[in-house]
Amino acid sequence: MAKTKTESAACAACRMQRKKCSEQCILASHFPSDDPEKFAMVHRVFGTGNIIKMLQGVEDSERAEAVNSMVYEASARLKDPVHGTGTAIHQLMQKITDLQNQLAATQKELMNMRCENDKLVFLCNGTSHPFDNILYEEGDHLQCWGSLWDE
Repeated sequence: MAKTKTESAACAACRMQRKKCSEQCILASHFPSDDPEKFAMVHRVFGTGNIIKMLQGVEDSERAEAVNSMVYEASARLKDPVHGTGTAIHQLMQKITDLQNQLAATQKELMNMRCENDKLVFLCNGTSHPFDNILYEEGDHLQCWGSLWDE
């Protein structure tokens, strides 16, 4: 007797559970038989019943992304059982904060350079700079443009 396609290519979930994989198996398209480690990892963290419940609660078009999220979460949870993806999220948030601070410092430096350039242009033309007495913030104190050029 010849085996049908679904019997010979049971999904990784059905193989792990030693079940017959049906055509209606919700896990078959997301956990193919050639990648059993993927299902084993997700199964270890969430359990088969919870995986099925989560996939049933998601639209068909979003299931692949839900599986990718479960795989990522399971991988992170196995590497760091206490924090899971929290470690990666914290590191990314810290990187965002650092980059925002670096951007703000660079924008401030650029503004100061533009002001210095404007001042030089006015000095070279022999006129006074219209912003000579404007204060700008540097660190926690204020300085006056005029004091930068009075030597």
